[in-house]
Amino acid sequence: MQDRPRSQRAYIGQPLRRREDIRFVQGRGRYVDDVLPAGMAYCVFLRSPHAHAVIRELRTDAAKAVPGVLCVLTAEDWIKAGHGELTVVHPMPFSDGRPMNSASRPAFARDKVCHVGDIVAAVVAETRYAAEDGAEAIAVAYDALPAVVTVRDAVAPGAPLVHPQFGSNLVFEIDRGDRQATEAALAGSDKVVELRLLNTRLAANPLEPRAYLCEYEPADDRYTLYATSQQPHYLRRWLSVYTLHIPEHKIRVISPDVGGGFGVKGFFATEVSTVVWASRLLRRPVKWTATRSETFLADAQARDHDTVARMGFNADGRILAMQIDTLAALGGYLSNFAPSIPGNSYPQTVTGLYRTPNLHLRVRGVYTNTVPIDAYRGSGRPEATWNNERLLERGARELDIDVVEARSRNLIQRDDFPYAAPGGRTYDSGDPPALLARLLALADYPALRREQSDLRKRGMLLGIGLAAFIDKAGTGPSGNLAKRGGLHGGWENAVVRVHSDGKVTVFAGTHSHGQGHETAFCQIAAERLGLPFDDVNLVQGDTDRIPFGNGTWGARSASVAGTAIYRAADKIIAKASKFAAHMFECRVDDVGYADGVFAVRGTDRTITFKTIADVAYHGAALPTDGSLDPGLEVTEFYDPPDTNDPQAMHLAVVLIDPETGVVTLRDMFAVDDCGTIINPMIVEGQVHGSLAQGIGQALKEHIVYDRETGQLLTASFMDYGVPRASDLPNFTTAFIHTAAPSNPMGVKGGSESGTIGAPAAIGNAVIDALWHLGVRDITLPITSQTVWRAMRDAAATDVSMPSPCFESTSAGAFAPAGR
Repeated sequence: MQDRPRSQRAYIGQPLRRREDIRFVQGRGRYVDDVLPAGMAYCVFLRSPHAHAVIRELRTDAAKAVPGVLCVLTAEDWIKAGHGELTVVHPMPFSDGRPMNSASRPAFARDKVCHVGDIVAAVVAETRYAAEDGAEAIAVAYDALPAVVTVRDAVAPGAPLVHPQFGSNLVFEIDRGDRQATEAALAGSDKVVELRLLNTRLAANPLEPRAYLCEYEPADDRYTLYATSQQPHYLRRWLSVYTLHIPEHKIRVISPDVGGGFGVKGFFATEVSTVVWASRLLRRPVKWTATRSETFLADAQARDHDTVARMGFNADGRILAMQIDTLAALGGYLSNFAPSIPGNSYPQTVTGLYRTPNLHLRVRGVYTNTVPIDAYRGSGRPEATWNNERLLERGARELDIDVVEARSRNLIQRDDFPYAAPGGRTYDSGDPPALLARLLALADYPALRREQSDLRKRGMLLGIGLAAFIDKAGTGPSGNLAKRGGLHGGWENAVVRVHSDGKVTVFAGTHSHGQGHETAFCQIAAERLGLPFDDVNLVQGDTDRIPFGNGTWGARSASVAGTAIYRAADKIIAKASKFAAHMFECRVDDVGYADGVFAVRGTDRTITFKTIADVAYHGAALPTDGSLDPGLEVTEFYDPPDTNDPQAMHLAVVLIDPETGVVTLRDMFAVDDCGTIINPMIVEGQVHGSLAQGIGQALKEHIVYDRETGQLLTASFMDYGVPRASDLPNFTTAFIHTAAPSNPMGVKGGSESGTIGAPAAIGNAVIDALWHLGVRDITLPITSQTVWRAMRDAAATDVSMPSPCFESTSAGAFAPAGR
C-alpha cells in the first residue's frame, strides 16, 4: 500500500502547531512531583562532602530517633537485602582486547566515597523536612584521601587512584586508524598545526529536576513507579535485572510529562532503586525530588576532554592527516552509556565533513574524583567538532588561505556518499557544498567581510566564524550494537490501534520531553492512514500500555519510532483493504484508498474507513471461512539497517569590546540537512534550543572543581552560568534535504546540531576578530576574562614569532601508554 496515491491529507512537511503546548501554557502539564498519592513519604539522600575519603564510621541511631523518620538505609542494608549492582550498558574494551576497568555507580557508597555528592545514606520520613532533619542527624566519620579532578593529573605518575584495584586511573584506551601512515603524512606535510584543545565540563540542568515516586501495592505485589525518564521500559528492565531483581511484569513505570531531558534523564540513576525498595519496605508511596543543588551534585555531567591534536596540510590547504590524543574524563564511577561517548560517538565524527585521508586517534577514558559523565545533547560530537574545526581554522590562517576557501577545498562532495570516514563510520548521504553555499548566501558573507573591514578601521572588533560538522543519529541494527558490547537494542516499537468508531490511538515506545512527539508522530500516522489529524492521538511513557520501547536518545525518535508508526499504519490500510474487498465482493487488488474512503477502481462504489472499522470490530459481516481476523490493530517492531547522518554548518558573528573583552554574539546562522522534515516548525524549534545550549557552552557554562580538594565550586546558578534570552541573538536558519536511505521517509535526526557546531563557530569567530592582534587560540568558555587575558598576553608577545605548539604539554602525547 506504500504505492497508493498521495493523500490530500499531506501532513508530513507541514508546520502544524504542537498540540501538547496548549496544556503546558495553561499550566495543565502533569509532572512526577505533581503526583500526590495518599500516605506519601519523602526520601532524602545524605551525600558526601568529600571528593575522596574512606568512610571510617557511620552511625544512624540518632537519625532513626528523629520524629517522623520512618527508616534509614545504607550500603549495609542494601547488601543484606541481596540487591545487585547498577550496570554499564555500553562497555568499551581496550584496543588490545582487555575488558575495560569497570566500576559502576553504586546505590550507596561502600567503604569510601569517590566524588562530592556520592550517596552515603537515605532517610525516609513523613515529611521532607523530617527526612532532612534525619539526614542531618546521621554521624559519618571520614578519613580524607588525596583527590584528583583533572584528566592530566589523573594519568600523571604517582596520581591518587580513584579505584586502586585497577592499578591506574585508566578506564580504557582505544587506538583507531593507521598511526604509521598518519605520522608519515604529517612528516611530509607543508604545514602542520598542533593545538591543545580543552572541552570543558558541563551540567545539563533541565528545567524539571529528576524525581521518582513509587507506590507498592501489597494486594497484587506490584510497583507503580512514576519517573522522570527518557526510557521507561529500560528503567523497568534495569531495576528488574540488575538491582532489585523484581520480575518485570511486577513493575509499571509511568513517565508523565517530563520537563527536559537532554540525556541526563536517560541513564540508570542511583536514587531510583532506593525509592522503589523503600516503598516495598514501608508499604506506602515514597517520593524523591532533587533539589537544584542536587542536580549539580548528582546528575551526570558532560564533555570534559583534554586533547592534543595535529593536522597536516599541503601548500594549497588540503588536509593530509589528523592525529588526535584525547583524555576523556568519566568521573568517579561509570554511568550507563558513559564509555561509548568518547569511545564510539567521538571517533566516528572526529573528521567531520572534510576529506581526511589519514587519521590516527588515541582516546583514553579516565577516572577522576568528580561527578560521573554520561550522555548530554550532542554526546561526543561537540568535542569532535571543536577539535576538527579549530585545527582547520588554524591551518588556513597560518597558510594565509581564506577560511571559507579552505573549507571548500576539503569538503566531502555529494557524489562521495556513501562516504567511508576514517573514524570508522560510513556517512549515508549529504551535500556539504550545498550546505556551505546556502550558509554563505543566508549570512551574506561578502557583506559581513566588508562590514568587518569598515569597523576595524574605527577600532571595533567584529569576528566571523564558521563550523561544519556531521552528527550521528538514530540507532543501527541491534546486532551491530551487540557486537560492540551494547546491552540494549536499536529497534523501536509502535502500536497503531483503530477503534470501532474509526478514531486511532498510536502507542510509541519512545518518550517526548520537549520534542513534540504528540504532534509529529500523529502527523505520520494521519498521513499514512489518510485520516484527519485530529482523529489520531498518541500514548507514550507507560510500560503497562506499550509492549516495549528503547526510549528517546540519540536523535532516534523520528527515524526509528516514526518508521515503526509509518509501517504499522500501512499494514492497517492493507488489512482494512481486505475488509473492504470482502464488503465489495471484489479482489483486493481492485480496491483503492485515499482520504478515508475505499473505492472499487473504475466504479462509484465506496465505503468509508469508519465503516470498515465498525465492521472489523462488530464481526458479523466478516468472512465465515476465517480468512480475516476481527480487529484493526498492528504492532510493529522496527530495527533499522543503519543510523543516519545529519549535517549542518554554522556561522557566528561576534562583537568584542577591546577594553573589557566582553563578547557579544550578534548573529547566528545555521543551515541543517535533516533529511525529510516531518514538522518544520518543531525542527526549527529544536535547532533554536540546541543553539542556545551550544552558545551556553561557548560563552558561559563551566563546571569547576577545586584542583586540590575536589570540591565543586559551581554548585548553583550563582556560580554556574547559563544563557539568558539577552545573551542570544535572533537565529537565522535554513534547511537543505538529502534523504536518509535507512528509512522509508528519509528522515534524519535534527535535535542536537546546535550543541555540536555553535561552540566551534563562536570560537572561530573570536579568533577571527583577534587574529590581527596576535591572539592565536582561545579556550572554553569564552568569557570576558578569557578574551581579555588572551589580548593582554598577545600584546606582550612579538606576534611575528611562530606560535608555540605546547611542547611541554604534548610531550609523549602520542606515545602508547605504559601497561
